[in-house]
Amino acid sequence: MTLLLVSDGGLERSACGLMAEALEQQGQRCITAGPPLQGHQPLATPAAQLEITLQHLPTHPLLDQVSAIGLFLQNPDQLQPFIRSYQGLCSARGRAPALVFSGPLVPLVGDALIRDLSLRLGCDLLLVSGDHQLRQLQSLSFNWPASLPVPPVISTGFWFARTAPSAPADQPLLLALIQEQIPTHLGARDQLLRQLNTWARQRPHWTVMLQRDHSWSGTTPLLPPDAPLADNLVEATPEQLLPLLGSCSACLTVSSPWSLAAMAWGRIPIIVGDYGIHDEQNTTGFFGCGAMHRLRSIPHLDAVSELPMANQAWLDGMGAAIADGPDRLLSALNAIARRENP
Repeated sequence: MTLLLVSDGGLERSACGLMAEALEQQGQRCITAGPPLQGHQPLATPAAQLEITLQHLPTHPLLDQVSAIGLFLQNPDQLQPFIRSYQGLCSARGRAPALVFSGPLVPLVGDALIRDLSLRLGCDLLLVSGDHQLRQLQSLSFNWPASLPVPPVISTGFWFARTAPSAPADQPLLLALIQEQIPTHLGARDQLLRQLNTWARQRPHWTVMLQRDHSWSGTTPLLPPDAPLADNLVEATPEQLLPLLGSCSACLTVSSPWSLAAMAWGRIPIIVGDYGIHDEQNTTGFFGCGAMHRLRSIPHLDAVSELPMANQAWLDGMGAAIADGPDRLLSALNAIARRENP
């Protein structure tokens, strides 16, 4: 089987790289494709083997050679236009289209999960992270009308490696994952950064590392240059996200999905609960994680060491318990191919 894995963002490109590596170890041919990534990236990811925009991909001759196309895009709104264009071209040329599979790489729940599903209904196969998502989709879509058929859905686990790339550092390190638009409340991000600066000043033997979980330009500093900053409050350089997640003692964020890597790798998680459990904060998926804390409940950084690990049952349901994602994907694709070509 030849698979084409298409991505257009750093998280997506990293996940496709890991997926390609795992599938190639099983004797499958994998090709990665997508546009060049813009700006500084939090992840060190190689360029796609085929650098191409999504708009030009349907007409590329490489698609005549593939058995399945995996679409992992930052904006799922682009999926159905691509599928219509690609399948329309195949029909005009009298050839069968390759199977198309896709899914949200991060665990979604409730309304967010159903909204995402509605944008992927043109796919032949859907992927979700954990069995929790699988059960929710089944319960939320079982009575949908026949005019909205749900493709087969499988759970394939997390989008990052099962083992950390590095051991925790000897000196205590708090990694703060800073999101681009969350928290959404006016002034909340500055308030969070001020709290991190205060903690750093109080405990100089800790390092507080600020790591963006998104791409950024060189002209957008997190902290104003004239602010009196603690010497041990540091902004991470590009491409350091995974090493820092491995070496940190604890990981703090409002709702960055990369906090799940810290949880899975045995680091202390802090999900900031000051802004509530709401869709707009992307915190609904963390309900039950056992790691949500208000900032005022943590008097200083030394108290972080006493915080609990994530709820393992919750983490397993979100995808941590799944170790055979590539096997599940290949089995599902082969089953669909056999049904369509008996």
